[in-house]
Parts: sequence; C-alpha cells; structure tokens
Amino acid sequence: MVKVGKVMDTLKKEHPELHKKIQPIFVSIDPARDSLKALRDYSTDFHPSYVFLTGAPQQVQAMAKKFRVYMSKADETEDGDYLVDHSIVIYFHDETGDVADCFTQSMRPSDVVEKVVERMTFVPTY
Repeated sequence: MVKVGKVMDTLKKEHPELHKKIQPIFVSIDPARDSLKALRDYSTDFHPSYVFLTGAPQQVQAMAKKFRVYMSKADETEDGDYLVDHSIVIYFHDETGDVADCFTQSMRPSDVVEKVVERMTFVPTY
C-alpha cells in the first residue's frame, strides 16, 4: 500500500493529468473485523488518496472470486485473534471498470508508474 502512495506521488509530479484520473481503492477481505471505523483508523497510516471499502461477507467473497483473490482465515487463538492470509495484487482498472493490468508486490513503484502511463496513454493504430 505504501507502493501505491509512491506511485501516486510520482504520477502527480510527472503526469498530473493522469494522476487526476486515478482513485486508489483498498477493499478489506475481513469484514468481520474491518468495520468502517477500523478502516478509517487504519487509513491514517497510508496515502491520503486511498478510499477504504468493505462489505457484507457475501459481497467480499463475490469480489474475491471475481478477481481470483486468494484468502484464508487461520484458526482463532484463545483470545479470539486471527490472521488472514491473502494474495497481494494491485488491480488497475480502465475507465469502464475493466481490469487493464495487475501489479505484483515484487514490482518497483517506477515499474508500476511506467505501466500505468502506458495503459492510460495507449492509442491503437488500426
């Protein structure tokens, strides 16, 4: 998530017209624990351009299935705490909402910026 902040800052500096068209969204995969208040508190640690979302468990599961997000809740500890393992992918959607690209955690912010600019400025030549 810090990487997305770096990408947004770079785009704002180097491609302000593209930056204005991008809205980073974080979707919680743990709606049982991530209330809107919890997400609001969590959001203070990240880039201010983020919007944080959650939904009903069925909605989150449908979203995860649609985007092939791996998620697995570990057994709860005696005090009720637990971890949620999940894939770490940034999905980049075009203006129609379709997935235009996805970025993995191994990509550098500069690589992501390059791909975003490429996707947003591509003009077909047919």
